[in-house]
Amino acid sequence: MDTMLLFTQFWLLLAAVGGAVLPVALGNEPSRKRAVVQVVCGAMLAIFLAPALEQRFIPGASAQIQAGVSFLIGCFGLRVTMIVQRLIDDRGEALAQRVIDRIAGGRP
Repeated sequence: MDTMLLFTQFWLLLAAVGGAVLPVALGNEPSRKRAVVQVVCGAMLAIFLAPALEQRFIPGASAQIQAGVSFLIGCFGLRVTMIVQRLIDDRGEALAQRVIDRIAGGRP
């Protein structure tokens, strides 16, 4: 494997983990186990989501831009995920019914 590619992958992993650690370090999470889970989940979000977003919206971006995106997703990804989950919980059934009505042609 090319050493530059290996370095870039390590750089992106470091950015993802760093971004995931920041909200835990600034917060007041009483449980160490929960803090570790938050860091792991934030890093996983960044590791898997950042490349897809970069490929779709900023193809050919430099390693620094990719690391910045990974850092931001690691930092804010869990919070955004929680907001989206709350919206789905609150409004998901009505939205799903509207989609079904459009596809099926409305309620009888």
